[in-house]
Amino acid sequence: MHDFAVIGLGAIGSATAAELVRRGHAVVGFDRYAPPHTMGSAHSDTRMIREAWYRGSPYVPLVRDAYRSWAHLERTSGRSLVRTAGALMMGPSDGRVFAGSPLRGVAQPDTDDLFLSAEEVAERFPWLRPDPGTIAIYEPGAAILSLEACLEATLEAAEGADLRFDEPAIEWSASASGVRIRTERGEYAARRLAIAAGAWTPQLLPGLILPLEVERTVQYWFEPAGEHAGALAEGPAWVWELEREGTWYGFPPTARGLKAGMHFQAGRGTDVERIDREVGNAEAEALRRLFARYAPGVAGPLAHAAVCLYTNTPDENFILDRHPDHSRIAIFAGGSGHAFKFLPVLGGLMADLLTDEPPSRDLSPFSLGRFR
Repeated sequence: MHDFAVIGLGAIGSATAAELVRRGHAVVGFDRYAPPHTMGSAHSDTRMIREAWYRGSPYVPLVRDAYRSWAHLERTSGRSLVRTAGALMMGPSDGRVFAGSPLRGVAQPDTDDLFLSAEEVAERFPWLRPDPGTIAIYEPGAAILSLEACLEATLEAAEGADLRFDEPAIEWSASASGVRIRTERGEYAARRLAIAAGAWTPQLLPGLILPLEVERTVQYWFEPAGEHAGALAEGPAWVWELEREGTWYGFPPTARGLKAGMHFQAGRGTDVERIDREVGNAEAEALRRLFARYAPGVAGPLAHAAVCLYTNTPDENFILDRHPDHSRIAIFAGGSGHAFKFLPVLGGLMADLLTDEPPSRDLSPFSLGRFR
């Protein structure tokens, strides 16, 4: 019997397995694919790590811990994982980004963040054309995570675990003596179980009502173009709320291209087994129109597009808790499009639950009980 089993070896599952191995435990893990893969959420080249978005929330200590953890993993893995590029948060003063936030109107006094007007954004970053009345927080210390390299380094840190790729878990059962996991290849026993299966979580917890909705989003890579292509590569990334179109984001170009997309799109309630993974020309053209209006001349031909899955909760905060009926089981779900940056920290918190260690951070904001 293994000490622990992990179902789902994407971002949070791999980090949980790595932390359990670090603590000296025998671990078996299962994934329906071989990560890093493009079928779930943990793919697509880059992610942002930033603090300003979370000011005044329980995420601030998590993101600060995450910066330290990523730096440690970068040193121990010998891989290049994190690049400081800065980030802009932009939107109308009464919009979702700023309304009711301590960010509204002023940058925080204990940081290097800058509060910028629309005119100041255009002067500092001349490839951007925000509407009059747009306000921005520029966070120069924000960074870009190389997603696939981060996941590969995390899986390498789980060396010693029995990681069974291309072997999806079909079902599990729990008893006083432990848990059993059934796959197409056999049955496995462990003392305790972590479930971090992303969009497939509801299928593995059929008796538990979870307020999760799977959303199809699309990420695009354009060839960088225009006179500002060199400066664009230096940063910053942006998250930009528009009054009519929604919230879009963009990243400094990598070898794959200039990545951009919409933070939330139509598609909630999608069946994960029936998601359309083809990206139509009309979808790409909608994003190209945003570039033409707000960042003219920087997006050349479309180089690549990929479907990514958001698994959302109603309040867009994670679920990180024990199963209400089985104390031997820990659940992570509902990353809502922003979990990856916290990967090493969330893996540690999952390991705390599984080993009955006092969690290093307050988990009450992420409890299942908040939805009852």
